[in-house]
Amino acid sequence: FQVLGRQHRLAGWLGCDGDKWCEFTLMVAMRATPIGYVHVFVAGVAAARVFMLVATRDAETGERVGPGTRRVVLAEQRAPLLLRYGCCAGYLAYGLMVLFATELIETHYYFFHNGGMLPVMVLVLIGAAIGKDPITVWVFRSRPMLTLGRISYLQYLMQHVLQGWIKRTFGWEDNHTAKVLFLPALLLFSYCCQRWVEKPYTEYQRWRQERGVKGCDDRAIARVEAVTAKLPSQRRGQ
Repeated sequence: FQVLGRQHRLAGWLGCDGDKWCEFTLMVAMRATPIGYVHVFVAGVAAARVFMLVATRDAETGERVGPGTRRVVLAEQRAPLLLRYGCCAGYLAYGLMVLFATELIETHYYFFHNGGMLPVMVLVLIGAAIGKDPITVWVFRSRPMLTLGRISYLQYLMQHVLQGWIKRTFGWEDNHTAKVLFLPALLLFSYCCQRWVEKPYTEYQRWRQERGVKGCDDRAIARVEAVTAKLPSQRRGQ
């Protein structure tokens, strides 16, 4: 992706160099669609497997997790030291990169944006999952961080929505007050969405599932499944 994305090289190879729409489409395809993140997905699956192998054990046998395992327990002391303190190691590596490799990051943006940070991220994820790292114990488990964790996805979803509204209503480029207040406003807006929209709807869905209540979405899905199930038999009849 670094080779293809830098200086719109892929657009040039496809013969649309200079076409802003083509360059933008290819940039979005590489940076914001599954095309540019298949390897990241695979790395996530592999990281979960590594965590299961090194930091959990079969609850009944005490051996490594295997196909016959029915229940697992955390065995953090058996994990390698680097992974037990993965948050410290990962954030240390990230800090060193920011301090001493800023130019490298800027010139290899696509590389770092599309997976180049995976080693750091995997260390942080596994270190946090094991739960013995000091950053996990004293920072990630604090109430403010737990709250930020609950609203993190809504922050991601709502950042452009809120910024777009601020731009249209108050302006952005010359409005320094709006830029300063954007982050706290985003946190407050995301919290409100999570507290009064996402949480009640999630609780309603859980209640409906426990009571066996069928909604219009369940009936629509069942209808689609019934129609698609008939297609093979109709084709065989033809």
